[in-house]
Amino acid sequence: MTDLSSDFSKPKNDALPPPKRARTRWVNVIPWWAVFMGLLGIYVIVLIASNEDYTRIFDQLTEGILLTIRVSALAYISAILLGGLLGIIRSYPPDGKSGAGRVIAFHVATFYVELFRGLPILVVMLIITFVVIPSTIQFWNALPLPQVFEINQRLVTNEWRAIAALALTYGAFLSEVFRAGIQSVDRGQREAAQALGLRPPQIMTNIILPQAIRRVLPPLGNDFVAMIKDSSLVAILAVRDITQIAKLSSGQSFMYLETYLVAAAIYLFMTISGSLLVRQVERTLATGESPKLIQWVGQLFRRA
Repeated sequence: MTDLSSDFSKPKNDALPPPKRARTRWVNVIPWWAVFMGLLGIYVIVLIASNEDYTRIFDQLTEGILLTIRVSALAYISAILLGGLLGIIRSYPPDGKSGAGRVIAFHVATFYVELFRGLPILVVMLIITFVVIPSTIQFWNALPLPQVFEINQRLVTNEWRAIAALALTYGAFLSEVFRAGIQSVDRGQREAAQALGLRPPQIMTNIILPQAIRRVLPPLGNDFVAMIKDSSLVAILAVRDITQIAKLSSGQSFMYLETYLVAAAIYLFMTISGSLLVRQVERTLATGESPKLIQWVGQLFRRA
């Protein structure tokens, strides 16, 4: 007879070995795009610090940095307000029980959004600057009002006209972002709030909008970065931003490579800084923790 007990007592050497964990290669972990971008930035900084021509060009272009930031910030804030209003109006299409005011507001908002989304920003900027605003000022001055209310065409500078054009165009695009965010909120939350007796404005401001803004923050941040780049279009109106100053400077010195290299580096620094700021805000909202820089500043104040 075969001794079965001996088979059970023997160790089983034919068992499969535990799977080996795959090694993570450090080459695959390094963010090479950031490395290349940092090397490019260091190269441009060295050029500006060591070369007199690059230093002079950079000093000239710094005049337009503040204007570029001002145009982008004012236009984006205006677009956020306009886009949020249009997004709320377009989030709830009228039905058979809706009043005339709601129906008119929905169709006017839809017409505006489709119109400005279908036009190039440059065309809108030219129409606003040379057609809409002059005609509006002429119409206002033709009204039988005291002379003290008369508006001079020169008071509305090309900078403000460019801000209006950017705000109107981006307001149409941001309205779709807000509309998508609002409609992504579960309809049951709105119905539950109505059952609790909350009014529509309270439901929108306290329940719907906080969740919608959290969800649409990434595309809003991307649009802000795009706004910084599209602000260079104001150069066509002779507004002295970075692009316009670079154009004038290179036309006088014929140093096109040096001038536009510095201008591109400035725009790249601004857009990457904006992108990193947006990512930090997203991380803060997702985790509920304050950014590390703010925590470090707070610790310094507490120690002082």
